[in-house]
Amino acid sequence: MHKLDNVLILAGTHGNELSGIYINKLIKDKLYNAQRSSFTVTSQIVNSNAVQSASRFIDTDLNREFSSVDNNQDTHSHERLLSQKFISEHNQGNNQLMIDLHNTTSNMGATLILLSNDQYYRKMGAYVKQQMPNANILFEDEKSWSEQAYLCTTAKYGVMIEVGAQAHGSLQHKTLSLMLELLTVLLDYVEKDNLDKLQDLQEYHAFYYTEEVHIPVDKEGMRQAMVHPAICGKDFDVVKQGQALLITLSGEEICPLNTLETYPHFINESAYCKKNIAMALADKRLVTIE
Repeated sequence: MHKLDNVLILAGTHGNELSGIYINKLIKDKLYNAQRSSFTVTSQIVNSNAVQSASRFIDTDLNREFSSVDNNQDTHSHERLLSQKFISEHNQGNNQLMIDLHNTTSNMGATLILLSNDQYYRKMGAYVKQQMPNANILFEDEKSWSEQAYLCTTAKYGVMIEVGAQAHGSLQHKTLSLMLELLTVLLDYVEKDNLDKLQDLQEYHAFYYTEEVHIPVDKEGMRQAMVHPAICGKDFDVVKQGQALLITLSGEEICPLNTLETYPHFINESAYCKKNIAMALADKRLVTIE
């Protein structure tokens, strides 16, 4: 691959996720030094209207508006127009990495989401695990780059940082510090890779997204179940076959697993409640560095 000459740090893709928004402020106020010797760093607020209204979005989720195969006909929504403007400004970023900063209400700690399993991202995951052993590396590479609907895929290279648990609309020292730490490690990775100074990268375990778990609803749209209390707040902990993921209002346990084990994450993410998504599931695999 080409060496990267710019990193674009994105915040406010969701207007109520404050850690990234305040990192953008720290950068603008020169209280956090994001610059490195081998590339330039810029940062921006993406959905300023949503930030001003302290809401996830105005009309539609901006972070689902970037698939080249999207058939969404609502071409006049605020976020669709914003995505078109963003693409026109940034889609030439062949030597640019976009880092999109997010908070989750789920207890996911510091999680790096990688949308491709190629060597550059596998090495990135290895470097992050080397510097932050407690960070989680989550691959969501089940779709091609062009099919991905996330904002950070506008450029040729892009990743997302998710840090939680943090209530939307709130700001916490712990999650802000975790996001700053992971962002710093990513910037250091790009610098070392550009300068051919990456050394001793080791194999590591990462999570690979497999599916979502939906909560059953009745004909009135009311939920018939909820996340089982045994796994609440235990993102990325293993769940074995036969263990319950959900529990009905009457107390019946639901064990939908077809595999020997799985690793739930985005458990009870509040932004997904409208779609009755209880959690996402992942496999855990060993990642090798060639």
